[in-house]
Amino acid sequence: MMGIEKLMKLLLLTNLLPTGVRCGKDSVFVYSTLRGEALLPCTDLGGATDCSTIDWTFFKGGQVQYKVEVRGGQVSTDSDKASRITVTSNCSIIISDLIVEDAASYVCKRDGHAITNVYLSLLNISSPSTITELRPGGKLVLSCTLFTYYDAGSCKSYSSGVFSVRWRQEDGTEMPNEERYSLIQNTPCNITLVTHLRMEDNNRRWTCQVNTTESSKAAFLDFTSSFLFQNSPTAQTLNSPAVSQDSSAQLPISRIVLCVALPLMVSIVGFYTWKVDHKRAKVSAATFEL
Repeated sequence: MMGIEKLMKLLLLTNLLPTGVRCGKDSVFVYSTLRGEALLPCTDLGGATDCSTIDWTFFKGGQVQYKVEVRGGQVSTDSDKASRITVTSNCSIIISDLIVEDAASYVCKRDGHAITNVYLSLLNISSPSTITELRPGGKLVLSCTLFTYYDAGSCKSYSSGVFSVRWRQEDGTEMPNEERYSLIQNTPCNITLVTHLRMEDNNRRWTCQVNTTESSKAAFLDFTSSFLFQNSPTAQTLNSPAVSQDSSAQLPISRIVLCVALPLMVSIVGFYTWKVDHKRAKVSAATFEL
């Protein structure tokens, strides 16, 4: 009996396994970003608003994970996404604070029958560059990865021509692969940009964009290079104010003036004090004789 149950489950997973992007009224492709949120719509409800007959299941290819996230319109308490899933009034679900493991295929079911397949992919930008490298002359390395609904980030052969990620310039044109910009296309779902920064790159937006067969701009994500130092160490050294010959010559002159003036002032004060005391002494002596 257990063998039959396992076989039925395997057949179910096989039917859910996506073999590529396919467009249809019951298939929806959603793109979001890591740490963002995504709305997964449940379509073809026929005007029904009662979610008590609605289930949401989760399937992740490659790792072959299958779970029930929503049962009878309520989030399953044993779901690892329970604190991040919200069921909307029209039986769709919102997943917040997205992580890599959320990239997968989801199925909205009514009375046990699948009515909507939703495929969620997530875009992310990472960088090994340190904040001290964000300066003119520093090297900026940005890696853009699309974690797909089937096998996160790997873009298996089935997805050839389906997904592509590209770096875009601020005007929206594709980043050229030239001397200043080095583009390394690891897979269709992963591309690395290496560039040597210039002063004009301060607060510049670097955009990674996802292109798919359904949309030329399925999703995009920005990285801003804000400089910690406005100048490179070399430039700071060259531009630092040097001590002029005039200012260096003023130092010994001021010391000479100080050495001459100070004894003179002491002598004047001493003489004045002695004169006052001497006058007082004469007055006191005359008073005593009287």
